[in-house]
Amino acid sequence: MGDYNLESVQTFDLHAQRYTEKYADLPDYDGHYLQLLAALPAEPCAVLDLACGPGQVAAFLAARRPELDYWCVDRSAAMLEQAQQRLPQARCVQADCRDLQCLPEDLQFGAAAFCFGLSYLNEADAQRTLAELFRLLRAGAPLLLSSVAGDVALSGVQVNASGDRVHSFYRSADQIVQMLRAAGFQILEQAVIASPASASLKTEDVVLLARRG
Repeated sequence: MGDYNLESVQTFDLHAQRYTEKYADLPDYDGHYLQLLAALPAEPCAVLDLACGPGQVAAFLAARRPELDYWCVDRSAAMLEQAQQRLPQARCVQADCRDLQCLPEDLQFGAAAFCFGLSYLNEADAQRTLAELFRLLRAGAPLLLSSVAGDVALSGVQVNASGDRVHSFYRSADQIVQMLRAAGFQILEQAVIASPASASLKTEDVVLLARRG
C-alpha cells in the first residue's frame, strides 16, 4: 500500500469547505477547549494546533489569549486556507504530522492541541506523531487530544458517494490513554462524549487533557 494518509488528505482537500461548515463552530468541545485555556502558561508562548483542520482550537484560544503565538499545522493545503481565514495572525504550515522537522529547531511549544488527527493514523504512525509532540513541547506543557473511539474492527477505508476515500483507525478509550502515557504524557482529565449530531457515523469521542512529562 502507498501512503494511505496522503489519500485521506486528498479527500480533505476536496471537501475542506464542507468539513468546516459541519464541524468548525460546534459547541460540543468548548468545555474541553476551556480546560486547555486554563492550563496555558501565564507568560507568552507558542501554541501548536496540530492536524488543525479549519483551525477551530487555535481560533477559540486566540479569541481569549490573543497575545500568544499560534501555529496551525496540517498536511491539507485546503484546510490550512480555512484556518488562515479564521485566524489571520496564525503561522500556518503545511506539514505531515508524522515528521515535523520542518519546524524551527529551537521552537518549543508551551501548549498543543491534536484533535482527531490520531483517527487517521495507524499504530506506528500514531506513535511517531506522539513522539513528535513530546519532542516539540516544553516539559510540563499541556496537550489536548481528541480522537474517535470504537472497536478496532471498524477500522478501514471509508468511501463517500463520489468515491473519495478516507482511511480511519478506531481504538478504545483505554488504548488511546495507554498510547499517550507510553509517549511520556500524564493524563489530567479524561472524558468520553457522543459524536456531534453532524457526524456521518455515530460513534464516541475520547477527549484527554494531558501534560508532557
